[in-house]
Amino acid sequence: MSKVDVEKAHPESPSEESERDWAELHPDLLMVIFRKVGMRDMLLHASKVCSSWRSTARDDPILWRRIDTLTGIQDFPDMSKLRGEERKAAEASYTRTVTDMTKIAADWGGNCVEQLLIGEYCEDDLLDYVAERARNLKSLSVIDRNIFRNIESMANALGQLNKLEELRIVRCKIPLGTIMKVIGLACPQLKRLKFIFPNFSGKSITQEGISTRLGIPNTMFELQYLQLVFTRTTTDELMKILERCPNLEMLDLRSSTVEVKNDDIRIRCSKIHTLILPDDMLSQARNQYDDHYGDIYKINPLII
Repeated sequence: MSKVDVEKAHPESPSEESERDWAELHPDLLMVIFRKVGMRDMLLHASKVCSSWRSTARDDPILWRRIDTLTGIQDFPDMSKLRGEERKAAEASYTRTVTDMTKIAADWGGNCVEQLLIGEYCEDDLLDYVAERARNLKSLSVIDRNIFRNIESMANALGQLNKLEELRIVRCKIPLGTIMKVIGLACPQLKRLKFIFPNFSGKSITQEGISTRLGIPNTMFELQYLQLVFTRTTTDELMKILERCPNLEMLDLRSSTVEVKNDDIRIRCSKIHTLILPDDMLSQARNQYDDHYGDIYKINPLII
């Protein structure tokens, strides 16, 4: 029997396969693998296989063009099932882990980072840290209401992101009108602005006290897309929006309190390519107009 016949008759055993040198995988193949996994698996597992894998992950900033702290959230404990000290400990551990991973991703991605989604359980200095390193950030989504601790921290972070084109805020402790003033000064170049304040308690928006006067700034001439979901907006404020945002193409007022009945408002609104009114279903056009709409349903209502 020839050597070839012997090899065919006795294929490589599983133990021999496990000894294969994974460090010798071609970098292009590694890139294909890395693009299939999320930030959590990349940093906690793939980058720790060997020095070759870690170097590929660290030295190719394109991998970190989008940083999403919600990726892999299903692998962490379900906080709604925990109580007392056990829950506090789990939240603290999760917060440290997610914050540390995001900071590493920002270090490795640098100015190649274009999108950042900050979910729950992130330390409050995270946005400042990323803003200092990812100056080319174009899209920022903030779902944790504790990220913007105060006006100063918000202004400092946003003031460093002069290439930001899209800002989405889901829940925030700072009054909406105050937020708008900061955004108007720090990000006049914004093209897409989204506010989503989900109301899980069943109370009305005014009872919750989660909304205030909008106060659209005079500086947002570039704004093309404005979303005001679950917000309190008056007719006068809507008029100011239409006057001060001449390039507006999309206005989403789902579940807001404004009434579009005034003839002058109707005429102005008719010039907007896409108008979603307060009484329209929340599910309407979500796939077409809101890239991350489903993220608000990942929020556990018990922690609001």
